[in-house]
Amino acid sequence: MLSTDALRHLPDVTSDRKRPDGGPYITLADVEASFNNKVLNMGIVRWFGRPIGNRLTPFFFNRGWTANQLTTSRLGLAALAMVLLITLPPSFLWLVTILYYVCFVGDLLDGNLARLHDGATYWGKFYDGVADRFYYTAAPLAAAIAVWRDTGLAWPLAAGGLAAVIFTYNDLINNRLKYFVEWMEGQTGPATYRPGKLLSKLNSLNDSIMTNGFFVAPLLLLVPGVGLLGYFYATLLLQGVFAGLGLMALLYRSYRTLSRWRKSMHAVDFDPANPTKAQSK
Repeated sequence: MLSTDALRHLPDVTSDRKRPDGGPYITLADVEASFNNKVLNMGIVRWFGRPIGNRLTPFFFNRGWTANQLTTSRLGLAALAMVLLITLPPSFLWLVTILYYVCFVGDLLDGNLARLHDGATYWGKFYDGVADRFYYTAAPLAAAIAVWRDTGLAWPLAAGGLAAVIFTYNDLINNRLKYFVEWMEGQTGPATYRPGKLLSKLNSLNDSIMTNGFFVAPLLLLVPGVGLLGYFYATLLLQGVFAGLGLMALLYRSYRTLSRWRKSMHAVDFDPANPTKAQSK
């Protein structure tokens, strides 16, 4: 049921109907009124994901679905897509394409549900990322297994596995950098390094290529004569090459950001009771 606070975010509830739990039904107008219009999303979100996700939101909301329930369903569909990619013959791989776009729209839909229920949590944001990354992390290896199944070639297994590792390691280093920056700033003050315009533009370009590439790549499974092999090469390019380039830029940024003196905890003058004082210079 919508709380009083949540209803404040929906000033134009247009239906007097009640859900089975007693809460008010919402409409598409209510969903669109709930957005912060100052947030600018990428084109594929604005032109494809949002229009569909917004129209589906009332169906799920009015039946009592929560954001986390939808995220769990999305994670299950992503896992199913990987199983189908590995096991289905090439002529049926269009099912994988459909499941990808269902998951893509679901990623926007669960955010709508969290906002409309006034139930956004840090766990929900974390769990949403878990569901997102499963598909992208598993796709190169799953596609490699499918290529090996159809051709008997062994090298795709190594290449697909490496691409999955690079993509995962990129994400791990990114989160580790955020942790270390927070730790450093808590001990010795704000970070002084800021990426220059060139590096920022290159990072933005790389992110844009990967995001749009992820969106387009499943369509290759529908192209006669390209299909599985084309999709496999696309995953190598995106999760291997471009994620690898992003990783190198991330390691450089990490080095520049974190190159600051600190006192080792094993140093003779380190005071565990007052680490901040001991680590300042």
